[in-house]
Amino acid sequence: MNCRRCGEILNANANFCWSCGAPQVDTTSPETIALPVVATNEALHPASADTNAKHGDQLVIATGQEAGTRFDVVNEITTVGRDESAEILLDDVSVSRHHAIFTRTASGRITLRDLNSLNGTYVNGARVEETALHSADEVQIGKFKLVFWESN
Repeated sequence: MNCRRCGEILNANANFCWSCGAPQVDTTSPETIALPVVATNEALHPASADTNAKHGDQLVIATGQEAGTRFDVVNEITTVGRDESAEILLDDVSVSRHHAIFTRTASGRITLRDLNSLNGTYVNGARVEETALHSADEVQIGKFKLVFWESN
C-alpha cells in the first residue's frame, strides 16, 4: 500500500502515513472522522512561559518525550540535523545529519529550507523545499513535530 499524499510504502493496515502523517482511510465515512491537530497545551506557546521574559522566534517540540523543549531561532542561519554541530540537534535516525536550515531574511522573516534530506521537511503537513514561516506553523523534521512562534 502506498501513501495517498506522498507515495511512501506503508503497512497494509496503516491508518496514517508514517512519513507525512496523511490519513490513509476514507475521511467521509461515518466510522472515521478526520480532525485537525490543534495544540492546546499552553506549554507549547512562548507566552505561557515567564511573561516578563523577552523572547525571540522560537521552535517548540510538540510531541514525544522531548515535548515542550524550546529552541531560540536567533542567528542569521540556524542549522537543524542529527550532526553534533547542528544548532538544533534532533537525535533520531529519521533526521538527516544536515537536514534543514532556518534563515532570517533582511526583513526579519524566518524561512525554512530543506537540505535534500532523505525524509523531507514538512510545514503544516505539506512537503516543502523552502518556505517562509508564520506563527503556529507546524514543522515536521523526521519524527519531530515542532511549532514555530514568531517574536512579539
